[in-house]
Amino acid sequence: MLNREIPFRPKLEGDFRIRFYNAVSGIDEETSPVETEKISNDEINWVQDVCTYNLGQRKKYRAVWMLFRDLTRASWKACYRDGVLYMSLPSLNGADIHDSSSPEVKKLLRSWMSESRHERLVSYTDFIQRMERANTSGHSIDELVADGEELILRLERARDGEIPIAEAIDPYLQLVVENERDPFTGIKTSEIWRYFRLTWSTPAETTPGRTMQYLIRDAAHPMHAVMGIASLENCAVQITCRDDYIGWNQKAFIDRITLLNSNDAKAEFEQLLKYLELGISGIDYSELCTKATVYNPCDEDIQQLLDFANSAEQRRQELLKEALEEGIDEDEKSELGSISKDTEDALYRRKRAEQLARLLMAKKSLLEIYSSDRFDEIWVEYCRSEIGNSAVRSALVAQKTQHIGSSLMELNVCGAIPPYNEVLGGKLVALLATSPQVIHDYKERYSDKASMIASRLKGENVIRPADLVYIGTTSLYYVGSSQYNRLKIPSGVFNSDFDIVWKKLGMTIGFGTMHISKATTLSLTEATSDGFNRINHVFGEGASPKMRLLTMSIRELLESTNEDSKDFSKHSMSRIVYGACLASNTLDYLLGKADAPEYYTDIEYYQEGTEKIINYWRERWLRSRLNYDPIFERIRSFNKETLLVGNQIDEDEEWTFKKLKEVSHMPVNDDKKVGLQFIRDFYRGTSAYADHVDEELLAHIHLKTKLDDAIIKAAKQGKDIVLTGSPGDGKTHIIRMLKKKLEKLPNSAIVELDASTRSNEGIYKSWRTAREKQVPFVIAINAAVLYAVYCAYPDFEPVRNAYLQMINSVVFHNEEQQTDSLVVVDLSKREALTSEILKQAIIKMTDEKHYKECKDCPFFDTCVVKKNRELLNTELFQERLDIILRRVSLQGYHATL
Repeated sequence: MLNREIPFRPKLEGDFRIRFYNAVSGIDEETSPVETEKISNDEINWVQDVCTYNLGQRKKYRAVWMLFRDLTRASWKACYRDGVLYMSLPSLNGADIHDSSSPEVKKLLRSWMSESRHERLVSYTDFIQRMERANTSGHSIDELVADGEELILRLERARDGEIPIAEAIDPYLQLVVENERDPFTGIKTSEIWRYFRLTWSTPAETTPGRTMQYLIRDAAHPMHAVMGIASLENCAVQITCRDDYIGWNQKAFIDRITLLNSNDAKAEFEQLLKYLELGISGIDYSELCTKATVYNPCDEDIQQLLDFANSAEQRRQELLKEALEEGIDEDEKSELGSISKDTEDALYRRKRAEQLARLLMAKKSLLEIYSSDRFDEIWVEYCRSEIGNSAVRSALVAQKTQHIGSSLMELNVCGAIPPYNEVLGGKLVALLATSPQVIHDYKERYSDKASMIASRLKGENVIRPADLVYIGTTSLYYVGSSQYNRLKIPSGVFNSDFDIVWKKLGMTIGFGTMHISKATTLSLTEATSDGFNRINHVFGEGASPKMRLLTMSIRELLESTNEDSKDFSKHSMSRIVYGACLASNTLDYLLGKADAPEYYTDIEYYQEGTEKIINYWRERWLRSRLNYDPIFERIRSFNKETLLVGNQIDEDEEWTFKKLKEVSHMPVNDDKKVGLQFIRDFYRGTSAYADHVDEELLAHIHLKTKLDDAIIKAAKQGKDIVLTGSPGDGKTHIIRMLKKKLEKLPNSAIVELDASTRSNEGIYKSWRTAREKQVPFVIAINAAVLYAVYCAYPDFEPVRNAYLQMINSVVFHNEEQQTDSLVVVDLSKREALTSEILKQAIIKMTDEKHYKECKDCPFFDTCVVKKNRELLNTELFQERLDIILRRVSLQGYHATL
């Protein structure tokens, strides 16, 4: 069964667009996967080895085909029909595969992941070879793999009653500690864990945040062989069925409370407001707004915060570009990873503003209903409205945030190492993941550790209780028996009043990146980076950098709706979601209704408690396995050589990713950024282009308007000039172009190019100096920043007047304003789509002096740039373009200049 068809429309241009559709036009419902694969490979080889022009389009072309190839390898179906390439994803959720057995489906799923896994193995070749050869102590990793014959002897003796079952297999849990070495082999325990992780069929992925890795060892083996491995990592923020179970999903929450009476519902509203206040208290808003705003927010306050967030994100993008061009000094690097401290600061200024805006919006909305005299009449309808859903979601997310990184962990790696899989070692690993030792180790490791994200949002160390109360996981496959099925620790093991159960919560919907190869990931990065990495492996940017890269790339490379973009991020590997509560009051604790967890045993005696779980596994699972004769033959025939990953790598093979480059006979980039390079940068630039361009080069694209003369005239009259608006409206551009003229006036102006780089105090002092000297003060300042300065210095008359002029341009008030000494220009209301500006822009962009290098290019006569320059300068084209732009303006869209 197939899901709906989705158009696959790459944002390619010119010859590349034509070639793509020529290539896919032969794909129909009868085209085999082998034929589709050949088409993809042919086009990838062409763009890598044959095509020599238009580097930007070449990068996009390769990325599109690599993405297409990975999707078809993951069983997406392609069909070209009526001029459109359609893609459809099979729903492989078990119910739709009536003619396939579990082994066949598992084999298919492994094949989807095989290339990504192979790339990872090849990249680890040196590490693998080092682990498999003898170290200075004469030991190697294979000594930690149990021999089948040796294990059989122990098991048979236990089966026949010659030795206790505890002497046949004697498991224990070993926490991996950095730089700690195994006493038997001298190998670091972290490297032992990493090696055995490479034996998995799924490719290994690293995620930032808290991690606890474990080896499960067998003390009955001479070298304490590794029975299994586990890794507990930070949970995904959004898992719908988990959040439904806990009570964090707004739909389930609303469905529940709408069945309550009004009094009970009001108590639930009160709880939601407490969640919001707790979330707000976790944000340092001193530079964003006042306490009065937080106490009683209005729509205008919320919009100011969103504007501030946009400005901070713009600044972050600029800093990332600067880091690529100039590098980052070691003392300027952030603790979070490969970004500068300033970039980290911009990231968290954006996050603080965004989160505060969302929380205040929800608070304002919920308070209006909660405080209404008509609460009994309106609350149900409110909950079911879009606004009500959004407010409830924000409140529940605020509560979830208090626990998602500290009280819950995800069991992302859990399984047995052969031959222990034959004695249900995987179930042992899953049971031990819920053990008192894990709860104890987690508290020991993180009880005094500040939460990285929460601390940066708060502006001070935030240490949350390291009380682990929930472990989540997903099955590797959705078909066949799972090691979590029927798995629990009965209450009798600890004489407690509840079972520790791996409870099935639901199914994932198939979002993920394991079917996306490393080569495709690098190609997507190359095609969408704009010369710098917008997706960094930095804690705090968001979970799964690879997933963020995939979704961002789909939006940028394909013409698709938001819904289609999300579907292209799917694979058909739906999984079963499981969860285990470690305390009897886990749900109340996570919902803020209990102050402390009530564990199933005394964690102080964690070693004895963990041993009880091991004994339970022996009696419940191992003993019954000893009566199953087929496992003895399978264990006896196990050859550890088949497990060693070095045997799965071609020694002569070296995985590399070949970046696309300009061919030698094409015009190349010029460090001076003149000529063709200037046009390239102009094409690739953003609304912040003016901030980092040399003044002489900036003049090439400056379009003179009446505003230029108005600013100079106002400055001559001694007036302060405030240019405000949204990020990218051209404030900095205009002031940079006029700066010299302003400073050469008899009453030389004090000019601030970009207020977003200055503190509130710095802006205030500069403005006050200008007033004391009685000279004009000229500043480019986003609306959010102006609001922040006003909040900090409300009694400083120039700031107050500027702020009132700005807000009164949208909302009319009765306050008396002094405008004789101040001019506020809101560029967000400027109309830039005029025929005069259009003609100036075309003349600037097509000027012959920018294209001198092109004349020596062998592709000059057939180049689309040459054709487009000629078209742009025709009168008919300009008339038609003017009509289109005027219609765009009439639709209410705002263009920046």
